[in-house]
Amino acid sequence: MSVREQPRPPKPGLRENIAGLRPISGLLTAVTVSRCAVVLYPFYAVYLASERKELTVDLIGLIVGVFGIGALLAGVFSGALAARIPEKRLAVMGLAAVTGIVLAISVTRELWTLVALTALWGFCYELVNPIAYTLVARVMPEAQRRFAFSAVRLAINAGMGIGPVLAGILFSLSPALLPWGTAIGYLASAFILARARIAAGPAAGGEDTAPAAAAAGYDRDRGRPGVRFWSFLAATTPIHLAYALPSTVVSVYVIHTLDEPAGWASAVFAVNAFLIITCEIALNHAMLTLSRRATLLIGYACAVVGFAFMGLAAAHTWLLLVATAVWTLGEMIVYPVMPDHISAISPDRLQVRNMGFYTAHFNLGVVLAPLIFLPLIGVLGPVASWSLVGGVLLTGLLATAAISNSPRTWGVEKTPPAPALVGQ
Repeated sequence: MSVREQPRPPKPGLRENIAGLRPISGLLTAVTVSRCAVVLYPFYAVYLASERKELTVDLIGLIVGVFGIGALLAGVFSGALAARIPEKRLAVMGLAAVTGIVLAISVTRELWTLVALTALWGFCYELVNPIAYTLVARVMPEAQRRFAFSAVRLAINAGMGIGPVLAGILFSLSPALLPWGTAIGYLASAFILARARIAAGPAAGGEDTAPAAAAAGYDRDRGRPGVRFWSFLAATTPIHLAYALPSTVVSVYVIHTLDEPAGWASAVFAVNAFLIITCEIALNHAMLTLSRRATLLIGYACAVVGFAFMGLAAAHTWLLLVATAVWTLGEMIVYPVMPDHISAISPDRLQVRNMGFYTAHFNLGVVLAPLIFLPLIGVLGPVASWSLVGGVLLTGLLATAAISNSPRTWGVEKTPPAPALVGQ
């Protein structure tokens, strides 16, 4: 008589994982609509130049810059706000507030009021991100959480691809339409999120849905959650610095440093957007059986190679697109797994705070990376500058490998599910 081992549950297919996103479908829709409505910000500087003739270029730069400061502060203070206001309500308030702020921007003429409104706009704009990540962490079971984070990223990137196109159309009709486009879109997204039922699905009832309990266990037996969180944040700092470079300096690098046509810069963004929209969901589905540690190290390695290769475009421009494909592969891997790891190591009471610091960390990279990189490339040249970026990323990879070897600085990961085996 043959003896059969108890079969393990089969790995869910891609279609099943997509169906498993139903508990956060309203959140994903709201995020997509709000990002499609980001039509004023990409054209904010030129909007101010056309609608506020009295503003100088320096003043316009100041006004646009404080948007990033407001976004940075949102990450820092989101945890304190969420301790007083329920998370979903806070996100709805942030979306609705953007509607009022951009309409106020369209009518105000006083400089410092404009500066204050822009900072507040950046704050409310960014506030939704840590709340969205936290809601995903609370609702989705651990086995599906990384896939859900990749879906949130897809919603963000799809919206950010559509938004500038809509912005260009509205601007060509009349710059005055831009605030109205943003206001209407954000009001619609606030309504969608307010009406959405965000609740754990049937599969979320097991122990996998208790990251807080797991984190509490780490705290009791393996060290303090704060040590793990801050160690992780420090080890992943190079990721945020490097991935801030494409959006902030690539156009300058291609057009001014390499002296290539603007079409090459557009091609970089097109390759990046195409790969993310078409491949990220499937890629993260395929990697669900890998541990968070292995996934992050693979993504880190892709980033090291991809960004180091950016400098080789000085000799062969086509390598720019090869390098972009490689670091985009790293981006698709590391950005879903990072909030997944943070949600796993954070106690329930610190979920929003830690997600807020995570998004603030990213925004700090956006502020610092161009300030550091642009002077360097003028002195060192393309190959040495991008090799330095690769070297910094390699340092981060080694630091991540080191902290992930210790339960005190990483936590204890569950073994990913293996294919079912039947013995005779």
